[in-house]
Amino acid sequence: MKIFVVIAVFNRKAYTIQCLQQLQKQTYNNMGVVLVDDGSKDGTYEYVQQNFPEVILVKGTGDWWWTKSMNQGCYAAIEKGAELILSLNDDTLFDSTLVERMVDLHKQNPDAAIGSLNLIKKQQEYIFFSGIKNIVWWKAKEIKYHKAFTPLPEGLHGLHPTKCLNGRGTLIPVSIFKKVDGYNEQFVQYASDYDLALRIQKAGYRCLISYDVIVYSFVEDTGGGKSFIKQSSSTFFKSFLNPYSQTSLKMTYQYYKSHAPILVFLPAMGVQILRTVYAFYKKRNLVSKL
Repeated sequence: MKIFVVIAVFNRKAYTIQCLQQLQKQTYNNMGVVLVDDGSKDGTYEYVQQNFPEVILVKGTGDWWWTKSMNQGCYAAIEKGAELILSLNDDTLFDSTLVERMVDLHKQNPDAAIGSLNLIKKQQEYIFFSGIKNIVWWKAKEIKYHKAFTPLPEGLHGLHPTKCLNGRGTLIPVSIFKKVDGYNEQFVQYASDYDLALRIQKAGYRCLISYDVIVYSFVEDTGGGKSFIKQSSSTFFKSFLNPYSQTSLKMTYQYYKSHAPILVFLPAMGVQILRTVYAFYKKRNLVSKL
């Protein structure tokens, strides 16, 4: 089966090169790579063009951000005959069997989008994302299999249902991608991955996460506003008004309006904001202390 890895990048040349070098070592041969550069100023586009001629490059206008970049990359992959899409971030580490193992999982579960276990590695391995069992919308509460930034338990394996998936190693069959009309570009930077997974399930398909396929993430370099990143209170609260932040009020409103029951979405949004503030004061130095 033809699979394309789709990556959206912006001004992280070193990460992008490292990611593409890992993809060159993959054991699965029937694959391609689409890299969407949304206006990098650090020479990423030119470097990839010269040193990775096998990569299909898509050049953004600088205002696509993650979601439109991913859509444009997926459309380019589909034009080239993709049957499967593997979304990936450039700030990740993975072994040479990543693509092969994801294709094997798809063959066993053709009606599902399938994500990877996301870890961070410090002095030991910690959970970053291992799936969401359920969402209690009126509480704005995600029931996670494991709390983020807790040590990796022994014996994790197998496939597990999950309400949401992120962009760090998620396989999406093209047939499903087309059925749900791709990523929702109302979510310009964040939440479009969670939104996509929720819409996939509403369309009658499954979302699964594999604990046997691991993608490591450099979460210190993630987007602004995240509560676990060390930052000032002023920077954090300004991020609520930034439509490109993970704490964007506009994004939060759209997410809860789209998926929470109509009678609870406004209270749920309020609870989510309070949870975000609480998490900021409790966790903002968490990553640096691991």
